Amino acid sequence: MLIFLSGGVRSGKSSLAEQVAIRHKHPEGRLVYVACGSRTDEEMEERIAFHQERRANSGYEWKTVEQSVDISTIHAGANDSVLIDCLTTLLAGEYFRKDKPPSEAGTRIVDGVLDLVKRTSAVIAVSNELSFEVPSTNLTADYMKILGQIHQMIVKESNTAILVEHGIPIVKKGAVQCTES
Repeated sequence: MLIFLSGGVRSGKSSLAEQVAIRHKHPEGRLVYVACGSRTDEEMEERIAFHQERRANSGYEWKTVEQSVDISTIHAGANDSVLIDCLTTLLAGEYFRKDKPPSEAGTRIVDGVLDLVKRTSAVIAVSNELSFEVPSTNLTADYMKILGQIHQMIVKESNTAILVEHGIPIVKKGAVQCTES
């Protein structure tokens, strides 16, 4: 199962994605949180701490994997639910690698996500919605183009696609129960 969540920065995507992952947790599986962002500055350290604290207080045990490239190498079992947070920062890691061309970053990410889907119970992929942004440089335009292509490929393969606006999930494809009844 593949569930895709996108939305603006600080829209509530990650919190909702954690709830969705918990809902899809197999009784014999783990919750695996793939943190794709790099520790770059104090603001990022604060965001990481906030996310870690929220998971620690969720009432569930999470296995956190910090991985900014090559997500297909993540060790996850058939009963595991994998939350990838987020494709936007994963693209930054893949795009700026020294050992592989940026033009192949999107394919590497989509292939990695689909590989995890085949090997696990559920994959929940989170990403930022940048389609309304105006690129200020050619580099930014290329990055946004690749991210848009990734989104289209992931949504095509997903069971469910959700846009999160102001903390409100808007289901665009499929269906999913997001919160407690």
